[in-house]
Amino acid sequence: MNKKWLVLSTGFALFSMFFGSGNLVFPITVGQESEGHYLLATLGILLTGVLVPFLGVFGMMLYDGDIHDFFRCFGKKGTFLFSLFALALMGPFGVLARCLTVAHGAWLLLFPTASLPMTSLALCLVIYLLTVNKNNIVTILGAALTPFLLLSIALIAYFGMSQSSFPVASADKGWEALKNGFFQGYQTMDLLAAFFFSRFVIKHLASHFSASSTERSSGLHVFFRASLIGAGLLSAVYAALVMLGWNYSSLLFNKPPQEMLGYIAMASLGSMAAPCVCLAVIFACLTTAIVLTSLFADFLRHEVSDDKLGNSTALLITLGIGFGVSTLDFAGIARFLGPVLEAIYPALIALTVVNIGNKFWGVKVTHWPFTLTLAAKLCCL
Repeated sequence: MNKKWLVLSTGFALFSMFFGSGNLVFPITVGQESEGHYLLATLGILLTGVLVPFLGVFGMMLYDGDIHDFFRCFGKKGTFLFSLFALALMGPFGVLARCLTVAHGAWLLLFPTASLPMTSLALCLVIYLLTVNKNNIVTILGAALTPFLLLSIALIAYFGMSQSSFPVASADKGWEALKNGFFQGYQTMDLLAAFFFSRFVIKHLASHFSASSTERSSGLHVFFRASLIGAGLLSAVYAALVMLGWNYSSLLFNKPPQEMLGYIAMASLGSMAAPCVCLAVIFACLTTAIVLTSLFADFLRHEVSDDKLGNSTALLITLGIGFGVSTLDFAGIARFLGPVLEAIYPALIALTVVNIGNKFWGVKVTHWPFTLTLAAKLCCL
């Protein structure tokens, strides 16, 4: 493969890996709550929603995608328990359930009387049918929907910001806007995604380079260039959504977070174009949910039950939990995830930095004073 195409394909793969349901919601709420300091709010969410996840991928690449080596300080049992915990948060207890609520929020703009439990149940049935059969439609939809969603967001941003003026900014809320953006970036859970999904990107790059030091250096060079593309696209999407959140803050007052993008689409593109955007959001959530369902069910089946559970049973357990958690609604899920993520994210960021430092400067995880100090500073922002 031509190196330029390798850089481009890897960059889009990195972007797609981090572009999920929460990425369409949290930047808008960050903008809405920014009190006009949307640039500082954007900076905050870029730090934890873009820089930190890409540091995670870089760290995993230095450890050849081996999660056991990366988390060796936890020990074998500790790594297993962390993997179960993290996949549960990305799966039925967190992101999977959140996908169902975001899809329901988009569905409401097309069918205002649709209930959350019925919509979630219908989506769980579709997810089960597509996952149990390992249908290739997921790959096809994912490849087609990412460019369409990017185009939709670009159009919404262009017309949304050209048709209205920004509200007046508050004079003394800059630090609060930066801090809110920083902590809302935790809710994307993209650092956790980096630990478990980056191995696919790493394998993709490794297949084009040998294990020699020269080839490894070339692989890192391609990764850095690809990261600029992936991080650039993700940053542009976040910046646009944050600005839209503040621009339409009066319209979004008292609106549920999962419905905000739909309301902005209706206001900026009109009643004819907005349904297309809503359907794209629904299908994007569906493809993300299918991947997460399959990942957690496979872990449940192979690692937890030691292949005693069948594929269908593992899927039903996963979707049953996801359905139950989704009935808490988006805000309810965010409320119980928030304290959990604020507790674990600083430690994971510190561990990532220390592991990267270990590869370059011999900094080891056993240097606990440094690790704990870094984690404490992130907690006390």
